[in-house]
Amino acid sequence: MARLPLAMRCLRRNLAFRNISISIMLMYYYVWLLFALVYKRRLWKIEKRIRNRELRDAHLYQLIGESDVACIQELRMDRRTLHKLCEMVRVTGGLEGTRNTSLEEIVATFLYIISHYLKNRTIKKFFYRSGEMISRNFNRCLLAVLKLHNLLLKKPEPISEHCMDNNWKYFKVNDLYMKILVSVT
Repeated sequence: MARLPLAMRCLRRNLAFRNISISIMLMYYYVWLLFALVYKRRLWKIEKRIRNRELRDAHLYQLIGESDVACIQELRMDRRTLHKLCEMVRVTGGLEGTRNTSLEEIVATFLYIISHYLKNRTIKKFFYRSGEMISRNFNRCLLAVLKLHNLLLKKPEPISEHCMDNNWKYFKVNDLYMKILVSVT
């Protein structure tokens, strides 16, 4: 078998070299493109975290800081009472805010769930938190509020039999039926 002429061998060698160099350049650009996409995705996550934090702060300000009317409508207590409750929960209940969640947000989330009887699924969209975080903060706040039962709940005193108040005379029980009047008001 005869060898190819020198010009043809150089042409084939140049084509092979060109193909290898083009494939190396394409891989190089592909790797840089992947690095750029990974970096951009990381930036998107950071931007999303920052945006969620801003939305969370704005919503909490609307809930607590803007007016007493909004606070009473949403949490069923005014701002002064809310701050007193936060202080009681901090001092007596031992509840502290976390690195990412303030104590006021934890208590506001707790009160919002209690006052509107909502589920974690609904609250997590409302407060821009995960369902796990909502559940964990709710349980921590519930335990702290339960520690306040001596301060917040008054122990009932029994009504004496000789009480002259008309509101209590129908509840007397002596192995007889109780006569109960229910007013419409």
